[in-house]
Amino acid sequence: MTTYQNIIIGAGPAGIQLAYYFKEEGIPYIVLEKTEMCGSFFSKFPLSGKLISINKKYTGNDNADFNLRHDWNSLISDNDDLLFTKYSEDYYPDHTDLVKYLNDYAKLNELNIKYGMNVLKVKKTENDGYILNIKNSNGELETYTTEKLIVATGLSKPNMPKFTSDVIRDIKHYAQFEKDYFKKQENLDKYKNKSLIIFGNGNAAYELGNLLNPFCSNIAIIGRSPKEWAATTHYTGDLRSTYLPFLDTFLLKSLNSFDTVNIIANKSDSRFHITQKTENDKYIVSLICSKNCDVEHPFYTDSIPGFDHVIYCTGWKFDNSIFDFKLDLTINDKYPAILPHYESINNKNLYFIGSLMHSLDFKKSSGGFIHGFRYLIKNFVNINYNIPFITNIFPHKNLNGLVRHMYDKINKSSAMYQMYGQLVDFFYVDKDTHEIVYYNNINKQLLLSDYFKINNTQYYVFSLEYGTQKITDYINFGKAITKVGQEAKSILLHPVFRVMNYQEEFISNIIDTLNFTDHPLLIDEIHFDEDIFANFSGFARYYEKLFRTLKMFM
Repeated sequence: MTTYQNIIIGAGPAGIQLAYYFKEEGIPYIVLEKTEMCGSFFSKFPLSGKLISINKKYTGNDNADFNLRHDWNSLISDNDDLLFTKYSEDYYPDHTDLVKYLNDYAKLNELNIKYGMNVLKVKKTENDGYILNIKNSNGELETYTTEKLIVATGLSKPNMPKFTSDVIRDIKHYAQFEKDYFKKQENLDKYKNKSLIIFGNGNAAYELGNLLNPFCSNIAIIGRSPKEWAATTHYTGDLRSTYLPFLDTFLLKSLNSFDTVNIIANKSDSRFHITQKTENDKYIVSLICSKNCDVEHPFYTDSIPGFDHVIYCTGWKFDNSIFDFKLDLTINDKYPAILPHYESINNKNLYFIGSLMHSLDFKKSSGGFIHGFRYLIKNFVNINYNIPFITNIFPHKNLNGLVRHMYDKINKSSAMYQMYGQLVDFFYVDKDTHEIVYYNNINKQLLLSDYFKINNTQYYVFSLEYGTQKITDYINFGKAITKVGQEAKSILLHPVFRVMNYQEEFISNIIDTLNFTDHPLLIDEIHFDEDIFANFSGFARYYEKLFRTLKMFM
């Protein structure tokens, strides 16, 4: 039996980012990886071979932190050679470049990773530790124990729709296609002049829709509800513009369609029934509209007499099958349920990082993606291993240094920029020293819980956030500048300054209130102008307004 203080399961981007931070802080650890490489998920996915994580190499700026605002694939390190922009110049890079980058990152940083370690089962010990039963690359069984277990396995389990089917040829989920399947001409030929129905209307569905459009006679994409565009929501996981060409094929009536029927959600009474009599027959799709209806309503049969191919693009979820105990899940069982410090809500010393952190900012920010969780993982280390957060001290009577620091943050910080509305700066005037204590890049959920003990009756929060106004008509794209007094309704990213009351007893009772705007302890909220280039360097609009605002409250 081998014992470690900290075990990380998974050598994907999150696992090796945490390993880097552990090494830098001298925290003992080991990473257990099932395969023989880092980032094995990306050796297969996306199926088209193209990532949709932005890789903007040329920004016109030589500030390293600023450039990470537009580099969504790099992990954090002090090695200037370990930037993904040195591996590819493609704005949407090839997935194989990311795999090479991640493995170079692990090798050059000399991270402690054991490959070929398949964790079969995780059990609890009596003292809130964990026992891991493992099969190694030689097929031998090993047992590891640990005080703290950190899971970085991502969303790896296909989310299969609860449809009924009676078919000869099994229907595949996006995850079940072999590596490079759609890169081989013989496989693409199978779709020539064939009709295809794709269930699910997220990015994966439109990825395949665009990829197979040159070959298929008809493609129908069916989702449970209209999919919002990332261009309007600012959420990376919503439908990305690089996949929008498929919409043209429908809107310009080029034999394709997309539609929504409330049938995929687990809570829905409606469902599909798919039949196929022989291997050469088409799939016939019928809709059973409710549990009280015995009629199978033919779906699209007036337009198309069945489909030659069916693909499920219904997403992924967390695979909790290795745990030999109850593990609470959340958001339709997609994510493990965690506390603001990333610990399981019902299992002490069990933590989740990477995309598994995303339940705390799902649909609100970028915590489910590399360009977001690379910063959240630093918070994870600070919180759970008593590593001090980065702080600055400024004199109370002279605000020039404070204003300059805040001005630099909104113009350079990548953490605040990428984790918009979630990673914030906060500061207060210490009642004993009369100095301004300034904390950088703090998860706001910690700040709104009882984690921080603030030596003052009020504190100040500074962040970058999107406004409440959404673009729903493409004609309004680019009309971003709002009028004076309406900055909170802006469309684009902009700075926000808040004054908060601090009452420790009250805060500890409202830990679930995780928004500032409707928080009962909010004193005032000031929104600054948005800028069409997200450039907040205008002296009067930002620097001078910051100075005036601080003078007013401090």
